[in-house]
Amino acid sequence: MKFSGVFQQVGLAAFALAGLSCGVGHAAGTPLAPPAIHPANSWQGKSVAVVRVLDRLDAHVDLLKIPVGTTAHVKSLDITPGRCLQRPVTVSPDAAGWLELHDTHPDGATYQGWMLAAEPGLGVFESAVYDVRMVRCEGDDVAPAAPPLPTPAVPVLKQPAAPEPSPYGGDTGAAGHAAPSGGAAPATPEYGGEY
Repeated sequence: MKFSGVFQQVGLAAFALAGLSCGVGHAAGTPLAPPAIHPANSWQGKSVAVVRVLDRLDAHVDLLKIPVGTTAHVKSLDITPGRCLQRPVTVSPDAAGWLELHDTHPDGATYQGWMLAAEPGLGVFESAVYDVRMVRCEGDDVAPAAPPLPTPAVPVLKQPAAPEPSPYGGDTGAAGHAAPSGGAAPATPEYGGEY
């Protein structure tokens, strides 16, 4: 019991000293630049589209990695990604793929357009047999390239002005008002007076 009490007292003393050193006066530090962020409308081209295909007849799911410009065949479905774009790392994650889909069954569905990974309801392949979703982009960086990150400026901190001398003399309190010194205290609520 006595052993833990010593640590509590030492801990409280260290906490009080830290509070006094940080809480009194103005904090002086080194200003940091804000993080560099790509513009919200920037995309990075990638060389491989990752697509998920669900066969509704047997509930089989395939995750395909298809190089852009080539055609992949899954049962009776042909998938050709024309482009694959991904958001840069400093922007909220998303991927977009220009996909051409064709079900080779008689009267099979076709689709040609953009599919977004974060908004799968915007580009829907209407097939009774297959469900196709864009998952992500992988591979090498290709055009369009994300713009270079801007170099943010480091803010300049203004040095605080020296406190004005108190008309009452003596030290100023925590609120910046003079503490009463021997004479009559000012009639403010901080010192028990009323307005």
